[in-house]
Amino acid sequence: MCAACREKIAAPLPARWREACSLGDGESPRFARLPYDGPAGAAIRLLKFAGKKKMAPLLAASLAPLAAELKKTYRLGAVVPVPLHPLRRRERRFNQAEEVGRRVAVSVGVELCGRGLVRTRHTRPQVDLKGEERLANVRGAFAAREDFSRKRILLIDDVITTGATVGECGRVLREAGAEAVISLAAAAPALTVAI
Repeated sequence: MCAACREKIAAPLPARWREACSLGDGESPRFARLPYDGPAGAAIRLLKFAGKKKMAPLLAASLAPLAAELKKTYRLGAVVPVPLHPLRRRERRFNQAEEVGRRVAVSVGVELCGRGLVRTRHTRPQVDLKGEERLANVRGAFAAREDFSRKRILLIDDVITTGATVGECGRVLREAGAEAVISLAAAAPALTVAI
């Protein structure tokens, strides 16, 4: 990745970070750090589909300032990466959300619950599906393997598009006792305010 693209990914967090990064409010706020259309999307594709794990530290460093703000604002105490099904994990040899999430957890000083949430069934890739199909595709696809009682969770994924995946993960985490679930992704197709 060229220096100019690395610089865009590492851009400082905007002063109006909440407006610039928010994808939705309500019960489970969702945030994304950068627009997917650009260097962040390229870095995610290199990590996810080309196995370039050296993109994970770059993406995590970009997320760290926003994660630190979210930790303070929502009093977060644990990071949970969106899990891959074992078949997909074996295919990729790693989980991109876990690679990024582990580094974010260390940078903001919170516990990583890397295996506390699992994908219980193999689902079709979300990229091939429309909104309602995405919701149906992930409904019932996750389970908690830990008791998340009274924990305030930062749920990490690479991309938030419709929010179907993080929404379902958040529902499962809350059913397992989580007090709050805040979703954070490296990128999203559209942000409320251009960064």
